[in-house]
Parts: sequence; C-alpha cells; structure tokens
Amino acid sequence: MICFDVDGETTVLSEDPSLARRRTLMSQCEYGPRIGVPRLLGLLNHLWVPATFFVPGYIAEQHPRMVQAIAAEGHEIGLHGYLHEKLAYLTEAEEEAILIRSIEILTKLTGKRPVGYRAPWFEINSWTPDLLQRHAIQYCASEMGDDVPYCHPNGLIEIPGQWMLEDWEQFAFNADPAWGSVPENCGKVYDLWWREFEAMHDFGCCFVLTLHPWLSGRPSRVRLLEDLISAMREKGGVWFARGSEIAQYFSQNPLARRAVDYDAQPAPALNQVFEPTKL
Repeated sequence: MICFDVDGETTVLSEDPSLARRRTLMSQCEYGPRIGVPRLLGLLNHLWVPATFFVPGYIAEQHPRMVQAIAAEGHEIGLHGYLHEKLAYLTEAEEEAILIRSIEILTKLTGKRPVGYRAPWFEINSWTPDLLQRHAIQYCASEMGDDVPYCHPNGLIEIPGQWMLEDWEQFAFNADPAWGSVPENCGKVYDLWWREFEAMHDFGCCFVLTLHPWLSGRPSRVRLLEDLISAMREKGGVWFARGSEIAQYFSQNPLARRAVDYDAQPAPALNQVFEPTKL
C-alpha cells in the first residue's frame, strides 16, 4: 500500500494558525499540493501503480483541482481530519463534527464518498472506531499493532502502519519552529525501506509506506520511490493496492496471514509436554 498524507499547509496551521504569516515556512508546506502531488501522480502513472491519498478537508478546499486530479487518475482519496487536528485533544462530539465535515467536502469534490480514514499523527481515541463505523467508513489506517490487517472489536478493519515506513522521520526539517533533524541521504533511506520490505515479503506482511508530498515530492525522493517500486515489482509476488482493496480482501480472507499470533491461539494444557522441533 503506497499512501500519501497530503497535509500541505495544515502541517503548520494545525500547530499555530498565527504562523500563516511566515511565508517561507508556509511555502515549504504549499510545495506538497502544488508541486509534489502532480509530480508523484506522474510517477504513479508511469509505473502503473495505484495509491491512496489521505487529504485533510482544509487542503481539499484550498486545492480542489488537485483532489479532482487524484481522483481522475484512479487513485483512492481517504479522510485525514479537517485541519490535521490531534484527536487526543478533542471530545468525541468535536471529533465527529470534523469527520462529518470532511466526508461532505471530499464527497462533493469527487462525487464519491470516502471509505478510508487515517487519523492525523496516526493517533486515534478509544471511541474513534465506533465513530468511523457509524459513518460507514470501511477501514482505518492509523494503528500499529500488526503488520497485516486486523479487525477492531466492532469489526472495523485496520490496515496498520509503522513509523519506520514514514518519510517524516527521514526527511522533515525546519529551522523555526524546529521540526525533524538533518535530512537523510536517499541511499540510506532506500536501504532502510528495502530491508523491511524484503523481510515483510518473506513473512507475508502488508507493506504500508506513508509519504508526504511536501517531503517526498522533491526530485531525488521521487527517484527514490521510483527505484523502490521498480525493485518491488522485480521481486515478484507483490500486489500494489489501494486501501479499500486491501480492506475488501481482508474482509473476504480474514485468516490469510502466514505469521503466528500466539495470543490468538488456544492455550495449551498445563501438563502438555513440548518437544524441540526436529530439523
């Protein structure tokens, strides 16, 4: 699952709206919707790879033609808050109001109701799965409790990610306010992501790569993504899919995982004798 969090200007505004007057800071984030997304769409079209774009409602309102271009290319558009709000600081009612507003914005722009959701900062509240189910959202891509899809207690499908497969930790930097650290070399990042991909391929996992167009839309990083996807394709046995397709597959094949979850297995009898595995 190749996915993009199109945070754009909300990267700044969600932290402090007064920072809107800082033009250089804002321009760095505007680069994502204006330059990064078109460039990445070109790459995805060139490679014939589908992707999922999680778009805050505010960004969709500010860049409607960008949203429509993503939809026109056949990619999925999912929910990502309105102003990239941190859900931990919201009440259930406030969170639901944002969810409803965001659904209306994306539906109006694309003509299609979104079915996927990623919480800003990957952080959901205890009530979030029930809110999503109440509003007919089919899957969430916010938790990190596995490396294959799983179900919440209410049946909502979760497509988990992880911080290691995220470009913010590798490339984000700003002097003031201070974000990130010294941006990493693309060669090092390729090695990090490729090693995880190879291991996940062997274990039968769901590789969820999360990128931000204002970071990964820069030229050398677009080349990094092209090299990575091309190598994945050469590896074989890889399905590139939108989040909605992965959720649908999991709902039809809930026992498809190859790894063992000991917590999900029946407990052995206390007097059961275990013998070493014979090689």
